[in-house]
Amino acid sequence: MARGNGAAMTMKRKSPFSIFIPCSILSDVPSLIEKTFKVGQIARAASIFRVDSIVLYRDHKRTAIEDGRLIKEILEYAETPQYLRKRLFPLTPSLKYAGLIPPLRTPHHPLASSKIGFRDGYVLKSSRSSSVVEIGLPSPVECPAPLTQGSRVTLRLEGGSWVPSSREEVPYYWGYSVDLAFRPLTDALKRTPPEGIYGGIIGTSRKGEHISDASPRLLDLLSKQQRLALLFGSPGEGLDEILSREGASLKDVADMTVNFAPDQGTATIRTEEAVIISLAALDALGAANPK
Repeated sequence: MARGNGAAMTMKRKSPFSIFIPCSILSDVPSLIEKTFKVGQIARAASIFRVDSIVLYRDHKRTAIEDGRLIKEILEYAETPQYLRKRLFPLTPSLKYAGLIPPLRTPHHPLASSKIGFRDGYVLKSSRSSSVVEIGLPSPVECPAPLTQGSRVTLRLEGGSWVPSSREEVPYYWGYSVDLAFRPLTDALKRTPPEGIYGGIIGTSRKGEHISDASPRLLDLLSKQQRLALLFGSPGEGLDEILSREGASLKDVADMTVNFAPDQGTATIRTEEAVIISLAALDALGAANPK
């Protein structure tokens, strides 16, 4: 892959990934520092494997919305370029340990010295014809367009000027969005993402099809270059148990269910570990069979 002066200049996925995470993933860790570390692992995994969106669903009636809000806040903090965090995230008790999350170093987290034609910024001032935007350079830049003051924006360098752009125009991997659906998984899947419907839905389960047997169908889904949804269970329950409470089954909601760690040496696999294992397997499968 090409590299700039800092973050790896990795391109977007041709098949965007959305991962569905239960809001109860923090139920097995008591302290804020442990919760922060667990969510930080998911943020890192999502960034390493270029996940486009993270959807947080409610897997049990006992799950408190506060847990979902904490997960969302930490994930969004980690995804935000470091030079924008003080602008966008006021210091709150829930982010006390967020600084312990290792930097993501994705293309949209450039250094001041990075030579890159796109940058995320924070609008400091705006008038009828121009705006002043903080984009992580030694000094703010002037953008020849009115922008919403106090908002996060994406700019591109064009003819020596920084002009408004959209995330869709950026060719590089540009982070993930976080959707706190806080509704049952079946309902969360019915919500069509802004980018379009899912071309395939993959469940993860130790009861699923062996990864080696599932590879041909997985490759077929990857080759269609459509948005894929990857579903994960909770620390205490698999997707089968979660969906059964909703009166559904994996066969009802997923195109296929895969066991991505068929020879696991532990009795259980944590959700954050399952995310890493599953995304790594899909990444390797796609890289070994490029279209």
